[in-house]
Parts: sequence; structure tokens; C-alpha cells
Amino acid sequence: MTEVGARGRSWGSKLLLAGLVLCVLFSVGYLGHAELTRKLRADYAREGQGSLTLYSEMTSGWLDRFRALTPIYARHPAVVEALRNPSNPDLIDGLNRDLEIWNAASGTADTYVMRIDGRTIAASNWAEKTSFVGKNFSFRPYFAEARDGRLGRFFGLGTTSGVRGYYFASPVRDGGTIIGVVVTKVAVEGLEQDFRQSRGQIFVTDAAGVIILAGNPLLVLKTLTPMSAADRRRISAAQQFDLSAIAPAPIAVREAPEGEDYEIVVAPADRAQAPETEFLHLSRTMPVEQWNLHLLMDTAPLRAELWTYTMLAAALAISAGMGVAMMVQRRRRLLERLRDRERAQAVLERRVEERTSELSHANVKLQEEVAERKAAEESLRRTQTELIQAGKLAALGQMSAALSHEFNQPLMAIRAYAENAIAFVDAGAGPQASENLSRVLRLTDRMGQLSKHLTRFARRSQDTVEPVSLDAALEETLSLLEGRIERAGASVVVPTETGIKVLGGQVRLQHVFMNLIGNALDATPPDRDPVISIRATCRGADVGVVVEDNGTGIAEDALPRIFDPFFTTKEVGKGIGLGLSISYNIIKDFGGTIRAENREEGGARFTLRLRAAEAGGQEAAE
Repeated sequence: MTEVGARGRSWGSKLLLAGLVLCVLFSVGYLGHAELTRKLRADYAREGQGSLTLYSEMTSGWLDRFRALTPIYARHPAVVEALRNPSNPDLIDGLNRDLEIWNAASGTADTYVMRIDGRTIAASNWAEKTSFVGKNFSFRPYFAEARDGRLGRFFGLGTTSGVRGYYFASPVRDGGTIIGVVVTKVAVEGLEQDFRQSRGQIFVTDAAGVIILAGNPLLVLKTLTPMSAADRRRISAAQQFDLSAIAPAPIAVREAPEGEDYEIVVAPADRAQAPETEFLHLSRTMPVEQWNLHLLMDTAPLRAELWTYTMLAAALAISAGMGVAMMVQRRRRLLERLRDRERAQAVLERRVEERTSELSHANVKLQEEVAERKAAEESLRRTQTELIQAGKLAALGQMSAALSHEFNQPLMAIRAYAENAIAFVDAGAGPQASENLSRVLRLTDRMGQLSKHLTRFARRSQDTVEPVSLDAALEETLSLLEGRIERAGASVVVPTETGIKVLGGQVRLQHVFMNLIGNALDATPPDRDPVISIRATCRGADVGVVVEDNGTGIAEDALPRIFDPFFTTKEVGKGIGLGLSISYNIIKDFGGTIRAENREEGGARFTLRLRAAEAGGQEAAE
């Protein structure tokens, strides 16, 4: 009875232990699943932010194509003369025909001219039933802005056509007096078609939360949030939209993680058969237009990846459990064998010497098994360490720069010049058409040079240290960054001492200069133009390169850690803290040093010390 009770207590203890182990495994699995979900969503959101940046620049570039038209039209003599003499039918008829030609050549939806009281005297659609001629649009905000001497901008439905469009308006001056307004309306179907080609769903909301542009037609002219009374009055006064037709957008928030810049929503699918799909929702402000650009990213790939990781973790857990069970079973067998030996030794004392020999042999085998197990565990630890290191290197190798926006502006300019050239040829203006085609050739040459620099920069370099021209490395770096420098309005002062050669690698040295110049552009506040100074001096076997900027400088508490991996002072999503760390190691591989400090007059200074090419070469890691 006592033996049965002991066995019962033993089984009860084992069941309790098994239950505790299962609870621990469930808790660990739940927390691990939650953390993995958060990390995968954060990585997915970073990818989406890159797409938002690209489409934000594309949308701004699309608007910039048409922004300059109305200021040009406003200075045309035919427009000024017609506004001076609005009762002259010959002038009005000529202007109507000119506006029709300009409108067709520029690709805009409508172009029209209004008097200072808002009444339209000429329009590109003068011959149509829905002509604007004689209609008064003074209630539109773009007219009031242009009448006050500014460039008018407005998005809304046409009161005559009922078609959405973006309006630009410019004042027409006669001397110093504003005598009228010229307006162009730009259709948005082409931009929405570009939105529809994206991986996710792109849409744009205005200040009132109305979806004015969308690749998915189901979202157009819907609201993300309830509209305020003030917004309703403003929209009604400007006749911007039909308020009775605007309904809430079919987008429901399912989850809004605290501290994250995204939310999980359910919305209509654009291309799929399913009526609703789960998306990761990101947004970005477009301050010039006072719009918000939104991106809905389908979470199906994210869920598939999470399911794969979950299955992998489950397989590993099962494998580990089986391994533990095998070890427990093996230990139990070993204990049983030892107990059998003890009983045999007690019963068969007379055979001590024979049994001692057998036990010695068994002990040797046991020691060999223990040694083999230790060797296997050590090999497993080394393999795990190598896998972790390989994972880190793979993560570092995944860094890339989306440079499509560097080609976007020249491509848009090429299209504009080509369209204008066609218009000039149709108008018989051969010299002007030739000049536009020459500009197209210069832009294609520029894009070819940029492509050549990118190809050479992307090619894997040799891991040897050899003589490198400092001038060539700086020239290629500035060529790669030319578009960004122009957009920032930056001034870059290059070294006056030329012909210096240092020991290093061409691509790796370019990498260092791109990091330093890029950080200098990022560190300059929006209210000042960046000024970047690069100086190079050669003193015997020592070459010094100094890169200075007029930015905000480096915080004193950040200076000691500025070259640490993953340390960054930039906002989330704008840097991962590896640029300066990689630059530090590249310069170290070259046998040089890099130092950071603040300038007394403001801004940061980075000083590089490199060996002159005459000092010889050595091997270095890439």
C-alpha cells in the first residue's frame, strides 16, 4: 500500500511539473508571437514609408508640371489686350482660339480668363455647350487669391462639368494694376492611374478629411473622419463638393498600436475578389497643398510570413521537446542499469573482480558518450554564433537607397519639353522647337551620366588598399548627390588642392563621403540654405580631409557615441544609425582615423586622416 501511494504521489508530481512546463511554454510562445508580430509590422511600415516618400514626390512633381502655365499666360499680350478691351469681339475671338490651342498643347482640362469682377470673358471651351464664357466664378477661393496678387490653388468639382480637377490661377497685370485673372484646370485621371499601379492603395485627403484622389474608385469623395461645421460652411461657400453625396469612407480601424505610426484597418479591396481586406494604414503630410497622402498595404504577405515563423518556432519547440524526452528516457535507462548493477553486485559479491572489469568498460563508454555530447553541444553553439553573425551581416547588406526620384524630375522635364516642342512645331516655331529638343538631349545626357555613376558605385569593389584619386571619389559622390543638393538649395565648396591620392578603395571612400555629405544636408534646418565645405591637405605621408556644415551641430552628450552602431539622432524612419559606424570602420581599414566635433560658429566638423598613396598598400576588409 505504501509503494502504491508513493507511486501515486510520484505521478502527481510529474503531472504538476508537466502542467507548469506547458504554462511556461504557452506564455513564452504568446509573448514571442506578439513581439514577432510587432517587429514584422514595424519592418512593413518602414517599407511603406519609402513608398509614401516616392508617391509624395511624384504627386508634387505632377502639380509642378502645370504650376508655371498661368503665370506665363498672364503675361501674354493677347490676354492683357483682351482684358483692356473686353467689348472688342475680334480680340475676344482671337483669345478664345489661343486659349483652345494652349489648353490642348499643355494637356490641361480647361483654360479661361476672367475680369476683375470674376466674369469669364474667354475660355478654351468657348465653342462647347458647357462654355465658361459669361459665367462668374468669383466665389472660388483661387479667384480671390489671384485677385490679391498671389498664385491661386484649389481642388474641387467643376460647377459646370461636375468633374474633379486642380485649379491654378494667376493675376493679370497692366503695369502695376491687376486687371483680371487667368485660370487653368488640370484633370486628375492620369495621376490616379499612376496611383492604381502601386502595390498598395494610394489616396489623398484634404484639410477637411475628404478623399479627393484615390487609385480605388470606391474611396473617391468619401470622408475619413466626420466633417466639422466650419468645413461644411467653407465647402458650401466655395461650391467645392456636393455635400449631400459625400459619405463616410468604408474604412474601419481594427487596431491602433500605441506608440506606432500605423494602424490596422479593414477596407474594400481594389483588385481582389474579396469585398473587404485587412490593411496596414500609413499617412504623410504634404504641407504645400495642405493634403495628407495615405497608403493601405495589404497585410496578407505579413500574415503569411508570421504564419511561417510560427510554424518554424513550433517545429523547433517540438524538436526540442523530443530531444528533452529522449534525454530523460536515456537517463532513466541509465539509472535503471545502475540499479541493476548495484543489485547484481549485492547478490554476486563473489564475482567482484569480473564485474569490476565490466563496470570499468561501461564507465569508459559512458565517458566517451559524455565527451561526444559535450563536443556536439560546443559545435552547436559555434554554429548558432555563426548563424547570428551571418544574420547581422545579411541585415547590414540589405541597406539600399531608392533613387527613382533622382530620375523623376528629368523625366518630367523631358516630357514637358517634348510636349512644348510638338506645340511649337504645330505652330511653325522651328527655332523654339529645336531649343526644346536640345534641352531634352542635355537632360538625357545627365540621366546617362547619373546611371553610369550609379552602376560604378553599385559594383562590388576589391578588398585591397590601393592608390585612389581623392578628386575622382569626390566628383562621383557629388554627381550621385547632385539632385538632392539642388533640391536642398545647398552650396558645396570643393578642395582647392587637387591631384591628391590616398590609400583606400574607390567605392568605399565614396561611401564615406556620401554618408558625411548626406548627414550634413539632413542636419541643416529648413530655414537656411545648407553650406558644405570640403578641404583637403597633404603633408608628407599624411592626408587630411575636413567636411564642415552650417547645420545644428551634434549634441554634446551624443559626441562620445556618434560612431557607435545603431546610434542615431535622427527621427524614427529617417536613419538606423549605421552610416557613421560603417564609415568609421572603412577609414580604420584604410589605416586612417575619423573624428567628429562641433564648430565654434555653429555646425559640425568631421576630420579624416588618411595615408598618402606613396605609403604603400595592405589588405583590408570591405
